[in-house]
This record gives sequence, structure tokens and C-alpha cells, in this order.
Amino acid sequence: MPALPIALADLCDLACEASLLPRVRMAIAMVAQEVFMEDPTTPGYPLRWNLAKTVLSPTADQAATMMVGLVASPPLLAAAAATGATDSMAMAAGISDEQILSGVRLGWNAVSGVSPSSSSPQLAKQAT
Repeated sequence: MPALPIALADLCDLACEASLLPRVRMAIAMVAQEVFMEDPTTPGYPLRWNLAKTVLSPTADQAATMMVGLVASPPLLAAAAATGATDSMAMAAGISDEQILSGVRLGWNAVSGVSPSSSSPQLAKQAT
């Protein structure tokens, strides 16, 4: 496992960064809308759809709960490290909206409870 590009204490501060929370809430709502448009035969769709329904208008608490996993996701971890900052507000400002959306999309299956084997048609086919 490679070394973390940012200290855990700095990641913790970023996960609690108040200026990032509204953007995360909007990203969650945007990805929920994308899930509603998915083909119902998408692997894991019922669980993905249920999460979308639940968080369509995410509360601050729901978004805050997702922040820890989101900050630890490869897209946001790389984006935060690329800022070269250790201050959470500066890191948050350096993360693009697309990077936040990518992190939310990347974690959607895990948060919704879709197992990796059922979300990959190739793996699901091999399991049967």
C-alpha cells in the first residue's frame, strides 16, 4: 500500500471542512438524478436507486457522513494532494466540482450496499 500523500490529521480537517459540505451535498443530489436515469438492468440498480431516493435532498448530516469516505476516495485524495496545501480550506478550494462528482460516483455502489461482484457484469457472470 503506498504512503498517504496527505497526513491523516489534514484529511480529517478536510472531511470536516464547512466550505466543502455544500458542494458535496449538491454532488450527491446530482449523482442521485443520474441514478434515476439509469437503465433498470444496471447491476445493483435497486440498491443504487434506493440510495438515490433516500438522498435526493441530502441533509447536512447525510453529506457529512459521506464526507469521510469521499475525502478518502482516490479522486479527492489526489485532488487534495495536488493543491500542495495542508490547510483544509485551501485544499477544499483546490478541488474541482468534477473531482467531487467523480468521488461521489465512485463511492455510490459501496454506500448503497452493492457488492463489487454484483456491480461488475463480468464478475457476476463468472459467479454463476
